[in-house]
Amino acid sequence: MTLTIEVSGEMEELLKARAEEEGIPADQAASRLLAKALTPGMDQFHRPARLKTPEERAQAWVEWAESHRHTPPLSDEAISRDTMYPGVG
Repeated sequence: MTLTIEVSGEMEELLKARAEEEGIPADQAASRLLAKALTPGMDQFHRPARLKTPEERAQAWVEWAESHRHTPPLSDEAISRDTMYPGVG
């Protein structure tokens, strides 16, 4: 999808500075900022890997994973071959 957005000169300069900082084109920086605004909580995990140390990326992943609701493990019967493939074997 293509979308044209009018921004002030100041906002344009801020966007260009952000893009240069991240080493990406301004349109890609704008797209990332829009995605960040529309998907709160995803920013930490989805930043470019080159901007973080391995420890920071690992911590961001842990925080992202913990932000999701816990799903209890399936029972042994639920994951048994007989349950998954009834009538086979």
